[in-house]
Amino acid sequence: MGSSLPPLLLLGLGLNLGIKTQGEFLSKPILWAKPSSMVAWGADVILWCQGPPRVDMYRLERLGSSRDYRDQPGLPGPTAQARFPLGSASATIAGRYRCSYSNGSRWSQPSTQLELVVTDLYDKPFFSILPSAEVSSGESVTFSCSSKHGFNTFALAKEGRAGIWKTQEGKSPVHFPVPAVTADHGGTYKCYAFDSQFPYLWTAPSEPLELRVKGPPPTPSPTKSDIRAGPPRAPSPTKSDARAGRPRAPSPTKSDARAGALTPPHVPTKEVDISAGPGPQDYTASNLARLGLAALVVTALGGLLAEAWLAWRGGSHGLPGRFSRPQTQQPHR
Repeated sequence: MGSSLPPLLLLGLGLNLGIKTQGEFLSKPILWAKPSSMVAWGADVILWCQGPPRVDMYRLERLGSSRDYRDQPGLPGPTAQARFPLGSASATIAGRYRCSYSNGSRWSQPSTQLELVVTDLYDKPFFSILPSAEVSSGESVTFSCSSKHGFNTFALAKEGRAGIWKTQEGKSPVHFPVPAVTADHGGTYKCYAFDSQFPYLWTAPSEPLELRVKGPPPTPSPTKSDIRAGPPRAPSPTKSDARAGRPRAPSPTKSDARAGALTPPHVPTKEVDISAGPGPQDYTASNLARLGLAALVVTALGGLLAEAWLAWRGGSHGLPGRFSRPQTQQPHR
């Protein structure tokens, strides 16, 4: 029993490692198209699949009724990606794609699906903006797209925005209403049309149209009554104010006329300081000092007067005082 324990432990460890290895999944790669996932007929298309470093093999799959794939070894170095050229864009390469990679015998999760759309297979649709291509913020606007080929699905795209902005099914013409536009809605738009049975074969884009969104409506201008009720003007000087104004210079007298023409007063060439000088001083502290000194003088005078009065009273009425010495009587023998 004791000799069989080590082989059992090794078997358990091996099963545990195998279960752990099977439970670990490799991260999914990233798939993108060059120049774009929406290409015009005849343009060269390349799909790129990127995974982590040290990948053994990449696989590109085209999904659909006829599922096919192609394998590509990983590029050496830190690039960790594979290149899948598809050639010229045509109806045969349009569709859904995904990629994955392998390390040894394990395969990663597939990437997010990429939808490759080929345009310019049909004439461009007619595109318009109603009621106008220039509206104010908050107003409603409607994009209208129609085609003479009888397509049942229409797409609206905005330049500078990744992907399609809106897609809508219906009979031509199809409308894309926007109840209240904002500044973010401004930009250049175009529309496409296609058949829902062939969702990756689109028409050529319509003529682009620019939607211009003006700012909020201006505030109402003041009415006549508001103008009348505005701030009062400064009163104009009256005749009495003019009379009380600056007096006119006195007319020259005859003596002045004999002395010749009047000359302007002499102005010294040296600059004169006309600053306002020191500001008003605070006399509170000096006044308090004077009042205190006066109080001391009055108190001292009051004490002297009181002492003199007591001395005078004691001398005249025989009362003891500060300046009279009490007399002692001799006892009778």
